[in-house]
Amino acid sequence: MKLSVLKFGRYPPAVVAKLSTPIIEVLRNLKIKGVRHSPIVSNEGKLVGMVSARDLINFLGGGPKHRIVTEKYGGDIYSALNKEPVSSIMYQPPYVTLDHTLQDVVNLMMERDIGALPVLDEDGKVSGIISEKHIMNLFTDVKTYVCVEEIMSSPVITLPPQAYLIEGQELMLEKDIRRLVLVENSSVKGLVTLKDMVRFYSNDETLGKLKLGLAKEVHKTPLANIASSSVVTADAKMDVGDAIKRMRMHKIGCLPVMEGKKLVGIVTERDILLKLPKIKGVEVFVDMAEKLITAGRIFL
Repeated sequence: MKLSVLKFGRYPPAVVAKLSTPIIEVLRNLKIKGVRHSPIVSNEGKLVGMVSARDLINFLGGGPKHRIVTEKYGGDIYSALNKEPVSSIMYQPPYVTLDHTLQDVVNLMMERDIGALPVLDEDGKVSGIISEKHIMNLFTDVKTYVCVEEIMSSPVITLPPQAYLIEGQELMLEKDIRRLVLVENSSVKGLVTLKDMVRFYSNDETLGKLKLGLAKEVHKTPLANIASSSVVTADAKMDVGDAIKRMRMHKIGCLPVMEGKKLVGIVTERDILLKLPKIKGVEVFVDMAEKLITAGRIFL
């Protein structure tokens, strides 16, 4: 079934930017809207790129895009945020059109290991966006007969709560992950995400410090100061559908997985999107999703 019929996803995207939009504006808008991606469009509204929360954190420290800050602005993050256009850190995303099917979307996300796809109309203009969260949320009330332990990521990449923000940024970028579990004495103490980092960098206090040239102080912020200390977890034997329901209830994108008091894994939106279709079969998975959409069991 074509996307033009399903209209599955978000139309229009929550955040859209132009090539000349300052990076700070995208940073703030992603925080306000609570999303991770912004399509970048020409003056005619045609897709020219995409920026994610990962690109922003890369730019702010810990990745190769931070060289723009050091080489062009002498390490002045505040000036770089306000003066540098978002085109400097965007990437060229794969995309789908309204003529593509949901199966095309799932296949492309699985093949390219990506979490969001712009949707273009017949003129190449950005019409909407589909994310892994949209697909995952379809299965909130569905019994999948697949246990969390079958699709979770393990071992879990962790840091202690007192680790610095810049250490978290570097590790996330190195390992290509969006979340870090904070562990101390074998006990889960918190969870920090790319979204948490975007919120932190875009708040007035942090921007005030950056304006004063205190980037090193900002980078040395303990992760515990920006992390969620109330961590919602899943049992290893829990059905994936129940885990999705728990994520949606708490408006989160992952669950550390426990066996008793032992951390044994983490299950994320991406784990669900990439692994559940392989277990169920892509065609079966997509057929279930289309039936749930047409039955009106999710409000988009």
